[in-house]
Amino acid sequence: MRAISRSAKSNFERLSGIRNKEDTKGIVEVFARAFASPAWMENHLYRSLFRPPLFDPEHARLAVADGHVVSALVMSPRMIRFGHVKVPAVTVGPVGTHDHYRNRGYAAATMNDASRYMKEHGILVAYLQGIPDFYNRFGYYPYMAPGTVRFKRDNAKKESRPGRLRAMTRKDLPAVRKLYDEATSGRTCTAARDAKVWDWLMGPGRRTWLFRRPQVILDGRGRLCGYVTVHWKDEPTFAEIIVRPDEPSLRAVLGALVRYGRQHEKKELSLPVPWDDALAVFLRHFVSADFRMSSGSTGGALLKIVDFPALMQRLEPLFARRWREAHSSLPPVEFTLSSEAGSVGFRLSRDGARVLTPGARPAVHIPQRWLSGLLTGYHAVRGIAPRRNASVPARLLPIMEILFPTGWPFVYEGDNY
Repeated sequence: MRAISRSAKSNFERLSGIRNKEDTKGIVEVFARAFASPAWMENHLYRSLFRPPLFDPEHARLAVADGHVVSALVMSPRMIRFGHVKVPAVTVGPVGTHDHYRNRGYAAATMNDASRYMKEHGILVAYLQGIPDFYNRFGYYPYMAPGTVRFKRDNAKKESRPGRLRAMTRKDLPAVRKLYDEATSGRTCTAARDAKVWDWLMGPGRRTWLFRRPQVILDGRGRLCGYVTVHWKDEPTFAEIIVRPDEPSLRAVLGALVRYGRQHEKKELSLPVPWDDALAVFLRHFVSADFRMSSGSTGGALLKIVDFPALMQRLEPLFARRWREAHSSLPPVEFTLSSEAGSVGFRLSRDGARVLTPGARPAVHIPQRWLSGLLTGYHAVRGIAPRRNASVPARLLPIMEILFPTGWPFVYEGDNY
């Protein structure tokens, strides 16, 4: 690993994607120092993140000064869901700056260059797992609270049926992909995984925490009931889990997890699931369990709206469906929705919902701090309305609640690149 001397002054050279092997080595060094785990990070980047079919050298943005990479980030493309509408997005991370070059604006320059790149390439949304009090300045704000459920193995055993785990193979992919699509098709922020994403997950992704040790879950007759990935450090920990929603499958899933827990002497099991997931609902009905959600006011699960007007246009079919399904007797109305991220007009009538250019209409203003959560359903309109600098006229509250209902956005582990 090359030594970079500490200097009070530096010669800034460029912002770019990866241009050569030296750039790649420089990124690895920056991340290794930033995350205090050089060997693990080098292995992670070379064997996983920098591998096809997902990675592109331009998806890494880096700052070079004094002949060295001093700050960098990595992006990975995804299509994420807002209801039935798919939106081009990227997941961001790792992000790091060499310790000898911090507090000089290099991280900000790299983040801003990434935002420029996203907008130029039609990316509408970006999300990441971020430390507190840093990413807000770049437009990233909380948009969901990841959930977990913990329960005693013996409690689950009472409600289980025979089930077992088996290592997932590529032959399982058609059934696994179909199951994943059926389970996630309506969930906001969940990725719509194409063949490239699944190819990466079953290849390089298996060497990371993102899709570690994928196992299919089979019932007593050998029918596929779901799948789970398993982290292993000091003991096995279940990560991404997707299951069939019918009760026989749910009971077989519990049986497989209980059996695995017994084999590895785990008396308590923990699963990362959204509150309204079929398995979470089943556990609430039949098994004593502890449900927890992790929220942060400035850190944690953060989302950036890259191009607000373009995103609203993309979501017009979703707004039209919500307005139609509400069977609203409210009179036709036009209004402007604005934020620091931009503004759009809405026209709502018996003919449906339209997203237009903003005009001189009654205005709703949502501060950018709350906008990401509003769009995902994490923040309720009535909770935002009394906040500082927010403006939601009382007569537009019912309309906003139709267009932006609350819900349970969720990103599964394999898409937290």
